This record gives sequence, C-alpha cells and structure tokens, in this order.
Amino acid sequence: MMVKRRTVVVILAIFLCSAVTGSATIVSDYPGLEPLVEFVGADDLSVLDLVGFKAADRAMKELSVGKGDTNILVLTDAGYVPEIGGYTTEKALDGLMQTSGASRGKGNLINVHKPYNAPLWFAFFDNGSKDCIYLEANSEVLKTYLDREEIERAAALSDFMNLEDDEIFIRIAKKNIGADKLLSDPEPWQEQMIAKVFGGNEFSIITLCNVWARGLPNDFLKCAELHDHICPGLTSGYLIAEYLKEELPSSDPRREYTVIAIPSWCKDDVLITIFETNVGHKRMFVKWLTREQMQMLPKEAKYVANIVIKEDQKTGKREGIVLAFNWDKVFEGSGTNATDLRDFGTYKWWWVRLKQDMWMMDYLDRPETFVSTLKRFTVDSPAEIEKLKSAGVNPLVELGIMPGKAEAEKTPSILWLGVIAVIVVAAALVYAARRRKAR
Repeated sequence: MMVKRRTVVVILAIFLCSAVTGSATIVSDYPGLEPLVEFVGADDLSVLDLVGFKAADRAMKELSVGKGDTNILVLTDAGYVPEIGGYTTEKALDGLMQTSGASRGKGNLINVHKPYNAPLWFAFFDNGSKDCIYLEANSEVLKTYLDREEIERAAALSDFMNLEDDEIFIRIAKKNIGADKLLSDPEPWQEQMIAKVFGGNEFSIITLCNVWARGLPNDFLKCAELHDHICPGLTSGYLIAEYLKEELPSSDPRREYTVIAIPSWCKDDVLITIFETNVGHKRMFVKWLTREQMQMLPKEAKYVANIVIKEDQKTGKREGIVLAFNWDKVFEGSGTNATDLRDFGTYKWWWVRLKQDMWMMDYLDRPETFVSTLKRFTVDSPAEIEKLKSAGVNPLVELGIMPGKAEAEKTPSILWLGVIAVIVVAAALVYAARRRKAR
C-alpha cells in the first residue's frame, strides 16, 4: 500500500515539475514572454496568446518602436468574432496588448468587427512615419497547434515559438498609408487595393488609421469598431447623434428613444452605439425608400435621415423630431463629386470617401453645420408611434414630409389642368385680338 502511495506521489511530482519546467523553459528561452505569462498565468498560456505576441513582436521590430508607444495604433479582429476551426480568438488580444502596450484605455487599440469566418489579422500603424504593417494568421497552422495544445500543451507552445514568422502568418505586408500621400497620388495605392495587400481590409485600415491620427474621440472609435471602417456616412451619424443630444436630449435614450431610420445608411450604426437604441431592444426601425419615393421628396427633405421620438419616462410627454443631413455642403466643402462614390472601377470610390473623412473631422463639434430639423411634432398616444414604425406605413407621409402615392399621382393631373387652362386662355386672347384687327 505504501509503495502504491509513493508511486502516485512520484508520478504527481513528476507531472507538476514537468508543467512548471515547461512554463519556466519557454520564458527562459523567450524572456519577452514574461509579462504575458505573468498576466494570463503559466497554466493558461495558449497558442493564441503566442500568435498575438508574435504579431506585436514582428511589427514593433519592423517599425522600430518600443512597448507602450502611444504613437502606434494597433488594429485586430481577434475575438470579434472570428474563429479558427471552432476555436475562438479572444486570447490573441492578451498577447497583443501585453507585448505592444496598446490598449483601449490609451485609445490606441481598435478591435475591428468582422464575421465569425473571417481570418485572424493584426495591423500596426506608426503615426510618425505613416507606415503600417499587416499580418494575417495562417488558420491551418494555428488549428494544428491548437489541436496539439489540447493534448501536449507545453510541447505545442514550445514548438509554436520555434516557427518562423512566415510559417505563422500567411501574409506580411508593410506599406506607407498616410492620407496626404494616398490623396495626392492615388494610382499606386489603387494597385495595392486591387492586389489586396492587406487581405481585403485595405479600406478599413486606411480610414481607421488616418482618422485616428487626426484625433478620434472615444465614442466615435467605438462606432468605428462596429462599422469596421470610417466613411462619411458614419461621420454623418456621429454629427446627427451630437445634434440630437442638444435638440432632443434624453436621460435614458435606450428606453426613451424610438429611432426610425428612413432611409438607412451608415449613420445608424452610430445611433445604435451611442444611444443603445438596438434593433433587439425594439428601439431602432429601418425603412427603405425606393428611387421613386426619393424623387417624390421635396427639395428641403431630399436628405432626410431619421425620425426620433422621445417618450419621457417621468412626465409621459411624447415628442418627435425629423432630421436631415446636408450632403451638398459636404461635397461642396470637401471639393468632391457625388458621382465618384459609385466609381468602383477606379480609385475614386475610396479616394472621395477618405478625402471627406479627413475634411469632416473639423466639424465634429459643429453638427448644426450639416444637420437640421425638418419638423417637430408631438405624439398623443403610443398607438401613433406603433403606426409610424409598423410595416407598410411610410412615416414621412404620415408626418406630412412627403406626399403619398395617391397624392403624388393627382399632382401631375392638376398640373396638366393648369397647363390646359393657360393654353385655353392664351388661345382666347389671341382669337380676341384677331377679331379686333378684323374689325
């Protein structure tokens, strides 16, 4: 019996020593891992922690920067919500942050929203040189080592650290992406866009990095994370949100606001983020306008954006506001053309968006420059709100912002009657004049 107990103790001791030795060995072999191991714990260190470390280590060497440099912006889709063969990727964030020193608190880490089946990638932007290095993980390699980690963790971690960077990352690219350079000489970057030098994330990265360099407010940064890039449409949403705070303030917008996006565009991701007026909370309703309906909008309402209704939780008062965003001012002020937005065959589609992005940053504290109130109204009962947001109802027609279809169909008839009346009167006058001459 004593022999069996001694055997168990010896085996347990060997196992514990092996585990401790494995962790100690990897830190002794790679001293740079010590902050990461201390943070996550030796027993919880994962291959995913190590891929974040590897990405940051390579990028910092390429950019010649040190840990904690706040002039560096780090972007990644790790944990939000890409997976690798069923493994979630959030642990890569720990390796990334502990190695680079970037964090959300410092305002230099952007966790970009990508779908579950997107590849795991990292990007590092130096605001001084405007250089950006992009690293995209090799999913097959990661999957192999994550599977091994389940069986022989210490060996898997050690072997993974021995891999070369080009074995871990399927794509490593370093490019200068400063806005001034891209806007003044767009053709070379267009070639990079076509080649997908950043794995198809080129537009996301150039807009996020360059707008961040101009001074991106924290709440706007969170909107950009959800939207996955920054475009004039997103910025318009930020300006609408700032305007709404002043024109129809709420102490609890999640419960007091009902937002009807009509029509919807990028702006609505901002309203969801800032006011928590999520679709799932039944506080955001999206309605599209057809080309025909857009043409029916009166001139002052051609850029209608949102209907927002506030139900004050304390007083029970219900009031609403219809908002518009003046895109003509944006195009005129930034020196751009609306037709370029759809020119996807050349560089113009991204060029016009980047140029407007940079120009609009000067107006974040002056939303009234572009945002206006088309109408204010009161609501007598919850039933009226239900009607405005319900399927099959055009709330702009209900609120008198635009004519209904039947009314619009009558309008041409009335115009034609007017034209006919003018013709008849004119003919009568001509006839009368001729008769006078005949006499």
